[in-house]
Amino acid sequence: MSASATRAVIWPAAGLAVWGAHFGAIYAVHAHACERDMAGRELLGLPWVPALVVGATLLALVVLAVLILLARPGGAVTDGGEAEPRFTLWFGAAACVVAGFAILFQATPALVLPACY
Repeated sequence: MSASATRAVIWPAAGLAVWGAHFGAIYAVHAHACERDMAGRELLGLPWVPALVVGATLLALVVLAVLILLARPGGAVTDGGEAEPRFTLWFGAAACVVAGFAILFQATPALVLPACY
């Protein structure tokens, strides 16, 4: 995959975008459960809301792991044949690690607290 200015901007933000998508998914699940009075329902024998929150969390963490693996040096080459700057790769991987912790911290209260009050 050739590196470009667009990729240099998008790559460091990819982990943060996954974090934002996970945040939105948790809110969507909770809002839907409260609006439709489905907070007490079950999905495959498990409580519906926590099961979807765990699923969204695992999916987000897997996507972050893939992004971190893609940050290995030597993978991307610019149009001129030079290696992509290490700072871009390092910063993207660091943002993925921070996003991973943030995903865990936002999933914990969503699992512990009831969906609707």
